[in-house]
Amino acid sequence: MDGIVKKQFSEMETYIPGRPIEKVKEQYGLERVIKLASNESPLGPMPAALEAIKKYSSQLNRYPDIEATILRDTLAKYYKLPRENFLIGNGSNELLRIAGQAVLGKGDEVIFAEPSFVVYRMVADFFEAKSVPVDLKNHTHDLEAMLAAITEKTKLIFICNPNNPTGTMVSRTEVEDFINKVPEGVLVVVDEAYAEFVEERDAYPLDLNYSVNKPIIVTRTFSKLYGLAGLRIGYGVAPPSYVAVDQRIRDPFNVNLLAQVAATVSLDDKGEAQKRYQQNLDNKRYLYKGLKEVGLDFVSSQTNFILIDLRKDSTLVFEKLLEKGVIVRTGEIFTERYRNYIRVSIGSKEEIDIFLEAIKTI
Repeated sequence: MDGIVKKQFSEMETYIPGRPIEKVKEQYGLERVIKLASNESPLGPMPAALEAIKKYSSQLNRYPDIEATILRDTLAKYYKLPRENFLIGNGSNELLRIAGQAVLGKGDEVIFAEPSFVVYRMVADFFEAKSVPVDLKNHTHDLEAMLAAITEKTKLIFICNPNNPTGTMVSRTEVEDFINKVPEGVLVVVDEAYAEFVEERDAYPLDLNYSVNKPIIVTRTFSKLYGLAGLRIGYGVAPPSYVAVDQRIRDPFNVNLLAQVAATVSLDDKGEAQKRYQQNLDNKRYLYKGLKEVGLDFVSSQTNFILIDLRKDSTLVFEKLLEKGVIVRTGEIFTERYRNYIRVSIGSKEEIDIFLEAIKTI
């Protein structure tokens, strides 16, 4: 296909997913494998979501609502914001890509932290823009350095808050102060995929009011706390003028029927959401305790994963963990400076015990 496919697509990095469970079982001859690599919920979809999926599965011969009307209305009620401000995407990833498609051209610049979510660099590559990574400071976004990196060519800034893979956050006040200092003509996207897990709610309230009347997009997802990663559905809040642009760019019927109904009923079940938040918090503290007993340092996390410092090449430990049926993420995937780290999702207590026993042995 040389000479046919655009050069940037032939050379750009691809997203590397966590190892599939079945392949690890087959490769190592294992009956039991746990996956702590992709920050998935160990609980699966909410019971109400499973019921909705069962109820609507007989309607899969029909196209889904192109406007996701019921879901947008539910989000508007949940956040007490106009429905005209809401975006619905095939995962929040789609919303990130559309943001780049809306504003980027060849030679424009995209600023993001490093390490952070790999898709930001991919978005820049899609549209032949230049990536401008800014090193983290104490594993956290250095917003002052990101402001200093802005040039006349800057068109898009990504802030991952809390940050993936480090699990750290910057406060709402810090984010708003940053946005107020960004010059006109630059779009800021705040990726809040892990917002529901944040402990410091006073510094990081879950409302989305701060984004409605500013040139920013805030994205969230149903993949994590709500356990719908397999259905691919995310949402965002933006000014209505941008929402109209997003609707022109996105694919027709971009979010499938089952994703829409499952997300809608999941959002309604606040009791189950609080239960899941608390379980993640309890299990995170349980993992903290186990890591301290092993003598491993880690970055305190506001998410459903923990970044752990192994003080040795994580790729070697990764392979030994696979042999014991434990799948994690190695740090060099994010950046070479984090080669000695692994990112571990917070699973069930049983999965945490299996991981801790494996890491002790190794």
